[in-house]
Amino acid sequence: MVHAGDIYITSITLIKILAGLSFFFAYLESKRLSALFISIFWFLVIPTATFGRVDIRIENIMIALGYAFVILGIFQLIKEEHQFPLPKSIFILFPLMTALVGTVESIIRTTPQNGYVVAGIFELIVGLMTIEILGPYYGKNAKGLGISLALSGIMTPSYAIVTPEFANKLVILIIAWSLAISQFYFYYRIIYSERFFKWPQSIEAIEALRIEGLRLISPNEFIAIKEEIGIYPALAFLRNFKPAPGWICYRLSTIEAPNTIYPTDLYKITETAVRYFSEARQKNTKGITIIEGLEFLRLYNNFESVAKMLSAVRDHVIINNGTLVLVAEENAWEKKEWAMLKRILGEEVSVPNSWQPY
Repeated sequence: MVHAGDIYITSITLIKILAGLSFFFAYLESKRLSALFISIFWFLVIPTATFGRVDIRIENIMIALGYAFVILGIFQLIKEEHQFPLPKSIFILFPLMTALVGTVESIIRTTPQNGYVVAGIFELIVGLMTIEILGPYYGKNAKGLGISLALSGIMTPSYAIVTPEFANKLVILIIAWSLAISQFYFYYRIIYSERFFKWPQSIEAIEALRIEGLRLISPNEFIAIKEEIGIYPALAFLRNFKPAPGWICYRLSTIEAPNTIYPTDLYKITETAVRYFSEARQKNTKGITIIEGLEFLRLYNNFESVAKMLSAVRDHVIINNGTLVLVAEENAWEKKEWAMLKRILGEEVSVPNSWQPY
């Protein structure tokens, strides 16, 4: 008679082999180390979670080594995105500690457990980092991956102390299988996305971008600009439009959600843009910032506040030889306000005497 545990082990092993091969081929195509590290992770965890079919010491070592590589994979992916350089101490310490604890403990103890515990704790932390840091780049897929990693991190420490009889309960097998499937799915969505494969080439092709300087465009012109920028990792603050794949997008909204900015928090736009251009300069790349929904910001702020924010962003764009694109509808503004918007971008206009620049 075939037991649920046997079906689980067989199916999950096939999934891990398929995932490892898929991401290894992605590495061969993209040459991105993050794909290679994640591929190695899936191969290393093949002999794990067998509920006693394999020596627990072997499982403890393999899970520790496997999670060390998945941590490396996520950290490398963050590094490759060029916008959030991680401290070397964190980049090295997390995977090294995970690998060492599991390996050393399995050598000196007959029933090791800490490899699972440490791996689970670090996986939980990395899952939360994935949501926060990679969310602006890969959207819902990064958030889905982060959640599945975090949940797996919570479940992993309990594995070593669960009895085989309890582990073979159908509900436990379904949860474990679902977490593995969800991770595979979201890893696949990220690694086989257009951004993942084309982003390195977009850096090399930056000189081909014809968008430069300071631009004030209408909503109708936005579509053409969007297509021209393509998957280049522009920083976009949007209200009414969807970002292109690969953009680092923040929504202007009164509804609290990840990667949203409340309209009265104008300082967050400035701070985010300053950080973006600073990191772009460190990586020797060109920064492109898009601000759309100015009418929405004007609704919640006086014009002077909006103008000061735009002036601050403009200054950092100029200092870092970047590009600033403002999207606004002329008919929605008073004449003196529209004149000031154009003046902020350096266009020569006639400004009423009663209106002083900032």
